[in-house]
Amino acid sequence: VIIGTAAVTDRAFLRAAVSKYKDKIAVGADFRDGYIAIKGWLEQSQYTLDAFLCEMKDEGIGTFIITDISKDGAMQGTNLALYKRLSEEYSLDITASGGVSTLDDIKKLREMDLYAAIIGRAYYEGSIKISEAVEVAK
Repeated sequence: VIIGTAAVTDRAFLRAAVSKYKDKIAVGADFRDGYIAIKGWLEQSQYTLDAFLCEMKDEGIGTFIITDISKDGAMQGTNLALYKRLSEEYSLDITASGGVSTLDDIKKLREMDLYAAIIGRAYYEGSIKISEAVEVAK
């Protein structure tokens, strides 16, 4: 289960979910301009991405879907520098989301040993074939 806004706004709910389901809980960390966005990207929270990751890690979360909103759907590549930094600084299972638009993006994310990547628009527009993405990610 992926918890998004509720990870920010309802910590008791998050704690109960983690207590009951342990590592089956992941947190979606969508961010813009360095801050976590909530409620379908309509509001900015008070948390920076790094502060949020640290707090969530302390809550027992080890899996994150991290979306750079500025890259999402733009078909201009993903935020490789961000994912490289996060993979080096944190011992977390990170799924890269937002802007994954080429096989080269997938190759570079794989080299960072990220947990996964989400391919959205690139798949729908035919820029990436799933069979090729799977091969590159092996």
